[in-house]
Amino acid sequence: MVQAAKTKKINDLETILKGAKSIILSDFTGLNVKDISELRRACREKGITLRVVKNTLAKRSFEDLGYSGITPFLEGPTAVAISTVDEVTPAQVIKKFSDDYELPRVKGGYVSGRILSDKEVIRLAALPGRDVLLAQVVGTTQAPLRGLINCLNASLRDLVNVVKAIEDKKGAAA
Repeated sequence: MVQAAKTKKINDLETILKGAKSIILSDFTGLNVKDISELRRACREKGITLRVVKNTLAKRSFEDLGYSGITPFLEGPTAVAISTVDEVTPAQVIKKFSDDYELPRVKGGYVSGRILSDKEVIRLAALPGRDVLLAQVVGTTQAPLRGLINCLNASLRDLVNVVKAIEDKKGAAA
């Protein structure tokens, strides 16, 4: 029965990990139950799955899925934040919570096929979200067109002002 329960936990974790765009590992040592519940709530609000895992079971799951490079981070108490939607959001949530509570400590992560160190995860958390980046790209591509339209409008506006000034001058002379 014990083996069956472990196999089920491994399969459950593998199911969640298969569709993951981002996996962030953190050490939650020092967090009390209330703080961990708050972290879970913050993750849930952003669509992130947060699991506290046994390292031996997590190692087996990661190795089965081909994420063997992440196993060195599985030392000590480990919480795994998994997002199937966004690459940046789990890092941002863990980092923000860490800034507010001084815990948990980021161990590392796996994002878009690449293993990240704790420092790289923190740098990733500093990036804006996907929607903000897309908005910035759209704004940047529209800027030259907007400038061209303003330039053309300015030429037409100047022409209208010159014609109006000539009309006013002729009207005043007559």
